[in-house]
Amino acid sequence: ALKRFHRSSEYQREMEDIQRECFALDGEKPKKPWQLFIDRGVRWQLITVIVMTMGQQLSGINAIYFYTTYIFEQAGISAEKIPYVTLGTGGFECLAALTCVNYVGRRSLIIGGYLLMALWSTVLTFSLTYQELYSWVPYVSVTSLFAFILSFGLGPGGITNTLIAELFIQSSRPAAYMIGGTISWISFFTIGMLFPFIV
Repeated sequence: ALKRFHRSSEYQREMEDIQRECFALDGEKPKKPWQLFIDRGVRWQLITVIVMTMGQQLSGINAIYFYTTYIFEQAGISAEKIPYVTLGTGGFECLAALTCVNYVGRRSLIIGGYLLMALWSTVLTFSLTYQELYSWVPYVSVTSLFAFILSFGLGPGGITNTLIAELFIQSSRPAAYMIGGTISWISFFTIGMLFPFIV
């Protein structure tokens, strides 16, 4: 399967990695989520997964989606076209995540993604504040909204979920995915409950 996937001699290196990991496990059984919390050998990996997963949910991407209809209305997009444009923002995020180029390294993409998201959040905040002054300011809002989504897709959105497979060995991976998924849903639930009060 690896040979068919790679269509070259590159599969040998990956096959050797799989075999090395298999020998290193030496019949070790899959760990339970609570075992990861008490295992000192994976403490920093687990902290990284928890912080990255919470950061992904608390980054503001959900707030952006909450405000898209308002921003598009202010930009003069007709009400019947707004659902399609909003759908386009989701497609834009998926496209950005799928085309994410990892030549610069995961660390650079994550840090760069969050920095760009902060920049575009600032631009969006100012454009929403001053959109009544000039007719062109709502278009800055739309542009910064799409740029924010692109920044999310290139960094935190595209990389956070793949980190678990790279940070944990096979015996710990299922439990780490369970912890990451649970943290993600708890963070999402927290945003859903608190965001209306913040607004």
